[in-house]
Amino acid sequence: MKRIVCLLLLGALLGPLSAWGASLTDYREKLYDLFIEQKIPQWSGVLSQMSADKSCETLDGRHEILCGYYGLVGHLVDKKRKTEAQSNLKTALDLAEKYQKLYPHDARFKALYANLLGLKIALSPLRATTLAPNMLSSAREAYKMAPDDSWVSILYGNILFYMPGMFGGDKAQGLTCYQHARQSMEKNLSANAHNWLYVQLLVTIGVVNEKNAHYEQALAIYKNIMDKYPDYAFVRNVLYPRAQKAMRAKK
Repeated sequence: MKRIVCLLLLGALLGPLSAWGASLTDYREKLYDLFIEQKIPQWSGVLSQMSADKSCETLDGRHEILCGYYGLVGHLVDKKRKTEAQSNLKTALDLAEKYQKLYPHDARFKALYANLLGLKIALSPLRATTLAPNMLSSAREAYKMAPDDSWVSILYGNILFYMPGMFGGDKAQGLTCYQHARQSMEKNLSANAHNWLYVQLLVTIGVVNEKNAHYEQALAIYKNIMDKYPDYAFVRNVLYPRAQKAMRAKK
């Protein structure tokens, strides 16, 4: 009896993502929930567990892991948590190298690798001249291989939008990639209902419109996000009021 009680307590402590019975869908849901709750730094533990879980040793599982690290590092860079960002980036780049050897013709891994290099540049700007050519070539190769893959379109769009023009950036083409990815993902909304990358894509398109002073378009996208994801407070509390204020100031 004591053994049974101990096992039940252990299961409660480990939670739904313990090594016993967790599926890729469970992990996706957990990443999505933490994204909506604005607890992205907690992804680190989930991603470590995924990396050690044999159920994630599939192409889809490895896509989710590396994309999760890309999102995590990007968030940490944005929040200026440099030490954590560098630690997770090292893990991500090691995984990217491993996965590209396992799947040398996979466009998503090439595109993710390019974006991880972009984050490395963000953390060490002086390395831009040495890292940028490899970043751009990987991103372009990925997009050439799979131009209709929504993930690849998002990741290539990131490179184009945020890279300076002198290094090959193109903001207009970047926005086109984002819009193409959105159209593709919205053809199967049920599959993307709990997909953090889709929600982040909508946010990105909104922010891009806001930066371009297209405030009505930005507000429409933010309103759409608030309607679809009412628990995602970041848009309601930060982005939507900011765009409203900017539009009032413009008038």
